[in-house]
Amino acid sequence: MIDYFARYISFLSFRYLAYTTTLKSMLSQLKSFSLLFALVLGPAFLGLVLLLFLGLGKIVDSYAAPAYGAKLAVVYLLLESAMLWAMTPAIKNAQNRAFQRSLFKSSWRVCVDCKLLFLSNAWLIASLLIAMDLSLKQWLQVPHFLLFMLLQWFCGVFVLYRPCALFYSLLLSSVLVLLPVSLTSLQYFLGFVAIFCCSTLIPPVRISHKLKVHSLALFWLSYFLQNSWSLIWRGSVLLACLLALLQLIAVRSDFSDLIQAVGFSVCVLLTSSLQFDCLAVFNKYRLFFQSANLGKQFYISQFLPSLIFFAVALVVLISMLGTNLSYIPIGAVWCVLQQYLAQKKPAHYALVWFVITIGIMFIA
Repeated sequence: MIDYFARYISFLSFRYLAYTTTLKSMLSQLKSFSLLFALVLGPAFLGLVLLLFLGLGKIVDSYAAPAYGAKLAVVYLLLESAMLWAMTPAIKNAQNRAFQRSLFKSSWRVCVDCKLLFLSNAWLIASLLIAMDLSLKQWLQVPHFLLFMLLQWFCGVFVLYRPCALFYSLLLSSVLVLLPVSLTSLQYFLGFVAIFCCSTLIPPVRISHKLKVHSLALFWLSYFLQNSWSLIWRGSVLLACLLALLQLIAVRSDFSDLIQAVGFSVCVLLTSSLQFDCLAVFNKYRLFFQSANLGKQFYISQFLPSLIFFAVALVVLISMLGTNLSYIPIGAVWCVLQQYLAQKKPAHYALVWFVITIGIMFIA
């Protein structure tokens, strides 16, 4: 028995070391955004933390406005899922997963995965801190908050093991909160739990292996079908941001132009940053397409996914927030500029985006 626990502790130590090492490596890859983090997120860190707790407080008190609380909960789940998806390689130690399967029990892997998942889930930890401050009388008034914490845990587990189920869950939950129905907070969150549970029964749809790649368009389509999370997490963050800004406009309509400018800049950031992924694909397959005399066409094609994504995101932005039509040509030029920086000068990518964002906000 002692030897059993000693081996488990050794495995736990190995996974924690791999977790911290991977996180450091991921942070080192964000050098192009370091200035942005220092200028924006550094001074505003305390404000972001307070905003996080303020939003959770609105979810707790949502029995007075259940539809608003349910929408806010979906926004939180979207953002939480995107953050955890980015941390999945560190949580699961994906590089050495096959090595772990050959030496350690599956129950050990799952147990350590859950421990590291909880450690990584700052949103759930914040919810637990609020829950600990509630009295029994308050718990009887807000039982839906317990379901919300359960949903937060479901999001993390689905990110690790059932990403397709997570996509279906968040999609159907978004549909539920947008339906013109009158439900209580408890009914909304019970509906979310039912959706998450039923989504595990929906089989994943895989069509990428059925595609016959005989053109560059089908090549990129096949790539993004196989690596759909690079689009899903960006779309989720954009949707969550737009929903939050929409609620902010409802509260402070006098700042609608400024809020629209913020949404527009976030749209450019999320769509143009896709060029980093496309550049990695280009470097990987460049020699192959050069051997087929398609090198120039392949080079040009790598910029199209970001531009198409930007066009779709801009349509969503206009439909949700409305915007000045002059933003459309400005956005197209800005997106191309950010793509160029991602391609040629990635260290300046965040700085240029930040400067242009401040300029647009002053104009707005």
